[in-house]
Parts: sequence; structure tokens; C-alpha cells
Amino acid sequence: VFEERGKSCDFRVGTMIEIPRAALTAHKIAKEAEFFSFGSNDLTQMTFGYSRDDVGSFMQTYLDNDILQDDPFVTIDTEGVGQLITNTVEAGRSANPNLKIG
Repeated sequence: VFEERGKSCDFRVGTMIEIPRAALTAHKIAKEAEFFSFGSNDLTQMTFGYSRDDVGSFMQTYLDNDILQDDPFVTIDTEGVGQLITNTVEAGRSANPNLKIG
């Protein structure tokens, strides 16, 4: 359509990393993507295996009993989700040094 109308539009192709498998295969995705962004709520939910519908019924118990230090939907879990994000950025940039993160 652009060619037909003699028009152009600058755009970037990227992806939102929302599931652990996407984080673990970032090196492959980055070969085609120009940017990554993170869906931290979805990534947290899937990393912990929590159902969005049920988490409210037990989170306070987990916090009260020191099973978790913080609610991972309020403060990013640096040991799990944060590590996935860090590894994703490193793997993505090793495959594509110009990869933007946002």
C-alpha cells in the first residue's frame, strides 16, 4: 500500500516478553526484533504459576508467614522475575547488540 501510494512510515518491529519461554528464547527472538518490552505482571504470574483470579486469596497469608518477603505484583521479585529480565536483556543483546529495551 505504501509503495502504491508513494508513502512511507517509520516503524520498529519488536515484542513484549510476557512469558518465561519468551525470556528463555530471547536470543532467537532478538534476531528478528528491534526492541523488547516486558509485561511484568504477566511474567510474574507465569513465573510463580499464580492464577490472577486466585492470588488475592492467599497472598496475604504468604506475606504474613514469610513465605514471600514482598508481594511480587507490587515489587518485582529480583531473584526470579528480575533474573529472567536480566538474562533476557543479556541474551537478546548478545544476539542483537542494537536491541532496544523499553
